Amino acid sequence: MAEDVNIPGDELKQAQDMLTFVHDFIDIGHHTFDFDAAFGRGRLRGSAQHFEDKWEDGRFQLKRQIKGIRDAIGSILDSFEKTDQDAAQNLDDGQG
Repeated sequence: MAEDVNIPGDELKQAQDMLTFVHDFIDIGHHTFDFDAAFGRGRLRGSAQHFEDKWEDGRFQLKRQIKGIRDAIGSILDSFEKTDQDAAQNLDDGQG
């Protein structure tokens, strides 16, 4: 039965790292992004700027939610690590 327990620590850590990357780089916008250089002065540039303007409201909410998920993953990883350490300590104590 114990072989059925799978704690995906590496995958959770990878997800946490990816969320950190998204959180840190989600603010690329008109302050740091040169729309003219990327899209020129045509319709595409205007559409990109329009999207950026509308995206501003959702970005704040998304950053908050990403932080919450990232922190929850951190708590899960910490709990797994503590459980693993406690189990190892109990095994060591039982052999003495």
